[in-house]
Amino acid sequence: MTTSIEPMSAGDLDGSPAVETLLARLGLGSLSQRPDVRRLPGRNTNWIGTTDTGRRVFVKQLAGPAEVTAARIRQCLAFDRVLRSGGPSRLASPRCLGADTEAHLLVYEAVPGARTAAELFRADELGDDLTYSVGRTVGLLHNLPSGELPQGAEATPLLPSAELLDGIPVSLFEASSAAELQVWSVMQNDLPLARALRRLVEEEQRAELVAAHCDLRLDQFLVADGRVHLTDLEEFQAGDAARDIGGVIGDLLHRALLDAVAQEDPYTDEPVSHAQMVARLTEGIRTVRPRIEVFWQGYLSERPGAGGIAGRVVAFAGWHLLDRLLAGARNAPRLAAIPRAVAGIGRKALLTPESFVSTLGLAEATG
Repeated sequence: MTTSIEPMSAGDLDGSPAVETLLARLGLGSLSQRPDVRRLPGRNTNWIGTTDTGRRVFVKQLAGPAEVTAARIRQCLAFDRVLRSGGPSRLASPRCLGADTEAHLLVYEAVPGARTAAELFRADELGDDLTYSVGRTVGLLHNLPSGELPQGAEATPLLPSAELLDGIPVSLFEASSAAELQVWSVMQNDLPLARALRRLVEEEQRAELVAAHCDLRLDQFLVADGRVHLTDLEEFQAGDAARDIGGVIGDLLHRALLDAVAQEDPYTDEPVSHAQMVARLTEGIRTVRPRIEVFWQGYLSERPGAGGIAGRVVAFAGWHLLDRLLAGARNAPRLAAIPRAVAGIGRKALLTPESFVSTLGLAEATG
């Protein structure tokens, strides 16, 4: 559920009879020919609409190999089971109504009128109250019981990977664009960066385990009527809290930095100088720092003893900027200057995370 719940395009279900079969088996009715069915953008195939029995549903068909999608469905169901097992929870998340592993399908209750936190950020509508609530939501997630959850090799593989820093397999090489291969080459041949990434992986392996999302960005939060709902739990497992927190902070930072460096002067065609780029990146950090601090305070309101992980949080935020460079390179013929400059901030955060704790407002928030 990483995309907007806003209607995007007509949703033709003719090519997906498994959706209708699952909805019927669950007693939810039919979406076929319903006037409000819409297809939503995203890496998976998503539909939203009201069935002929009046149920408003969100249907997700996961992309990928069968064994991978089966594991992701199990992790979604594990989250729903853990969340509901203790009765009503303060953590809001759309209820999973059913799944079909063979058809790669999940069905959820839709959240009426929801917008993602990413949409609200772009519209400059993610104010302090909502940002604080996003932090509280992550804290509530990490307070869920984690003892029986899969972890590490038992769950979906996660990046960064120490093995991929030594070399990528032939299958990944053949599937990568020229720009992606350039990113991998940079990470593998930048020895200080490679050491920092390996250190982060080792620290994560030693970290206290919590119930973790493990793929957390602003897209994974839906906001409706002032309430924040957590979505997209396909990577849910016992993991490091710093990965989740760093993912959100990294996303806030990434969006602010891109906004800052994209401010071109309409009266000149001259390229931005190095000094101008540095100044804009610095301004981007300054602008987003108050929002990061509010998010962190929201998190600490639910987990007041978590301040000691701030350095690792910064490192994961730095990794997020590199991960966004890798994701953006997927459909690019070459690496552009602006994404590389933004990723450079991520490199610095990984090399010296403690020096960024205060810069991002995390040290003050812990007190």
